[in-house]
Amino acid sequence: MVDDTLKFLSLEDAINEVFIDLAVHPDKWYNLALFAKVYAFLTKGKARPGEANSNAEDLVEKGIWYAAKGVKNEKFIPAYDFKNLAIDLIPKVKSRIDEIAQVYEWTMWVNTFSGKGPDGEEGIWVETEMEKFQCTRCGNCCLKLHDAYCTSVDMEEVRRWHKEKRWDILEWVHIMNVGGEELFADIWFSPTTGEETTRCPWLRKLPNKNIYNCRIHETKPSHCRNFPKSKKHALTTGCRGFGDDPTFELVKRDLEKLYDNSQKIAK
Repeated sequence: MVDDTLKFLSLEDAINEVFIDLAVHPDKWYNLALFAKVYAFLTKGKARPGEANSNAEDLVEKGIWYAAKGVKNEKFIPAYDFKNLAIDLIPKVKSRIDEIAQVYEWTMWVNTFSGKGPDGEEGIWVETEMEKFQCTRCGNCCLKLHDAYCTSVDMEEVRRWHKEKRWDILEWVHIMNVGGEELFADIWFSPTTGEETTRCPWLRKLPNKNIYNCRIHETKPSHCRNFPKSKKHALTTGCRGFGDDPTFELVKRDLEKLYDNSQKIAK
């Protein structure tokens, strides 16, 4: 990382970031289409989003049908197993700079260029576009706690709250003990019901305005301070910090063609 507008990634880090992102919501139709596009591009084979019956429970599962270069018979892999296919693929492609830069652009919706990093390592430079982000205090990031990124903190945050004597915050925290060691904490759980909340309990709407304030702004978790992680993260979570940026709709429009064609083949 160099600054908020430009960051450097090693080839391995870049391809890992691509596949981690694709695995966040693999069952979304546009991620099915994108994963198929990326796989076909990197292997020079073929892939298409589709469905198959599960042998275990006779359920229809979403995923992709794929075949490597020179292989005639397609195999099906369900969306939740994409990471296994990615793990097998990463060592085979991590030295192909231009191809990695291309799939990073397709996946993360930003421009890239290959080059050497601060330490002379070969990799890609990413134009993050985060300089365009302006928080509008719309509250969407806190109204919908949609993934693990929003609902866990490391123990450094917990220790800080102890030091600050923020018992009001700590009563909403569940410490996760793994093998006798406190590794991280889940947030936010109601101290009254013990149930996990679907929105941040510290969010307050200003009277007669569509603007929200954070009641623990001065000591909120680091993932709140660093939200969003990327332009794509903002556009896919309802964040309004990039205004009317059309990227998400344009990406879906392009992938829709691939997805629709695959459905015609399936029929």
